[in-house]
Amino acid sequence: MSWLVPLASCLIAAAFAVVLLNQYRQRRRTHQLMWSIGMLLFVLATFGEAYGAIYGWSSFVYKLYYFAGVALPGVLGAGTVYLMARERPVIGHVYAAAVAAVGVLFLLAVGRAELNMAALAGSGIAPEHAEILPVAARRPYSVLLSAVGGLVMVAGALYSWLRHGLTYNRQIFLGGLVFVTGGILAARFGFPAAIPVTNLLGIILVFSGVMAAERGRRQFTGQAS
Repeated sequence: MSWLVPLASCLIAAAFAVVLLNQYRQRRRTHQLMWSIGMLLFVLATFGEAYGAIYGWSSFVYKLYYFAGVALPGVLGAGTVYLMARERPVIGHVYAAAVAAVGVLFLLAVGRAELNMAALAGSGIAPEHAEILPVAARRPYSVLLSAVGGLVMVAGALYSWLRHGLTYNRQIFLGGLVFVTGGILAARFGFPAAIPVTNLLGIILVFSGVMAAERGRRQFTGQAS
């Protein structure tokens, strides 16, 4: 039943993506579009995780899962840069272009990689990537996309919380911090089983924070009118 955790994350992320896409449709803010794309990547990653736990891992499912999971912090980080530098959108454009360029190279590297299928076949809900995927297909992409993107996202949320003191910014910061912590536990301490749990907790915190921010915006708009 371990697949229930990533499946729950997948469903929450899908609902989150719908909310973000609706916000983008209404207000046309680039950061909302980037975050929507990030949530769609989160859906793909957690769906692959649940599928692999239920039916076993195939080469295609694993590569989709790994690419989406590593790329999504980079995309979320780009959304954060757009939000923080909204007075200077060129900064967001440059950052997003860099993420896109690294993402394309990463996709090609993962797509061409020869997997250790014996190790993959023996994997459960949390595959050991170092045993399955060649290092050339993992680095420097995991650093440039996952590590840097995750730090940008967390730093942006922390700055917003400290500057404005709003509860929902704290929730978003804590959710991002949980995501980063899960990645560190998996990559640095050899504990990949933490990823499904931290994904679920992180997505709940970030989603609730964004929804609280949206409610606050609507109340403010209503009072202003």
